[in-house]
Amino acid sequence: MDSLGDVTLGYWKRYGKERVYANGVSGSRLGFIDLATGEVTLEPGSDPRVEDVLRSWRPEGTLAPASSTADDMDEIVPAEGAGARADVSQEPATPAWTDLAQNRPGAGVRAEAEAAWSASKDRSKFWAYTGRILNVHTDERAWRVGAEGEEAIGARLDKLRDHGWRVLHSIPVGERGSDIDHVLVGPGGVFTVNSKNHPGGKIWVAKYQMRVNGQVVPYLRNARHEATRASRLLTQASGVDVSVRSCVIVLTGTIVPEVTIKQMPDDVMVLDRMDVPKWFGKRPAALSEESIERIFDAARRSTTWTNQV
Repeated sequence: MDSLGDVTLGYWKRYGKERVYANGVSGSRLGFIDLATGEVTLEPGSDPRVEDVLRSWRPEGTLAPASSTADDMDEIVPAEGAGARADVSQEPATPAWTDLAQNRPGAGVRAEAEAAWSASKDRSKFWAYTGRILNVHTDERAWRVGAEGEEAIGARLDKLRDHGWRVLHSIPVGERGSDIDHVLVGPGGVFTVNSKNHPGGKIWVAKYQMRVNGQVVPYLRNARHEATRASRLLTQASGVDVSVRSCVIVLTGTIVPEVTIKQMPDDVMVLDRMDVPKWFGKRPAALSEESIERIFDAARRSTTWTNQV
């Protein structure tokens, strides 16, 4: 029987759902089990044996059922620190951290958009739908447009996984509801990415300033702060000096992006959708595979960013 290789099980609880996800060694999603229904969903092309691995997961202090045998799992070796062991000969333990590799692009913002939409319909279905038809700039629209931007950029960034990169989305930071849209760890280094979606907007970038439709926006300052904070947290968690570069990726919803770069900032890279993912793939080698794994192992842990499960 062919070996499955390394499989990581990660517990996830958010938005009213409770699941355990299975990931490959590169962070690729293999499938998940819904702990409420017991239903297993495998990603296309995943080995069917992943279902057995998922069903072997038990909270701390609970043994796997007697029908499971070590022989069924002897070729599955979970990654260190997975939080749940695929080897049923040992008692699994509940992870002390949530695996952020399970997060979908824009998940947090999409949840906010759905909550705002429900609240809007509760107030008045007529005005809620009228507002959408007329594209009124409501809080719900702002959340929805933001989610669409993160989802679109996230899908492009995910293509980097085929080229040795690790990709994380919707990373909660601190205890005040902040998050980082995307974090990349790969041969070309470590990047924080902020997605900005401005349908029909005109973007203007200079060394110390960025404007949208003529209005100054704080995107450069925020991106710098995001990267500085990520560098500090990842350095503390991984035990190695982690340099992080900040990026802002803008979407304008036009065939030719309406982005004018007068002068690129020294410490923030501003890209449009046509630059992604190829710009990252062309970065000169900066990290070894060992360094990538070490930093990503820290980055995927919720406690690195929030000190909370």
